Amino acid sequence: MTEETRIALKNYDNLIRSRGLDDVQLLWDSDTLVYGNGGVVIDTLLDPGFTGVS
Repeated sequence: MTEETRIALKNYDNLIRSRGLDDVQLLWDSDTLVYGNGGVVIDTLLDPGFTGVS
């Protein structure tokens, strides 16, 4: 597993654990990660500081 993949999975896992499955969605058609009242591009999951766990 690449370090980039590890970071993305840790960030996604943290979002799911902290917000719940009902508040986090991946919209593959638009490459968007939706959570709370907003969203970001999916590539943001690759940012080591995005959720503070990676």
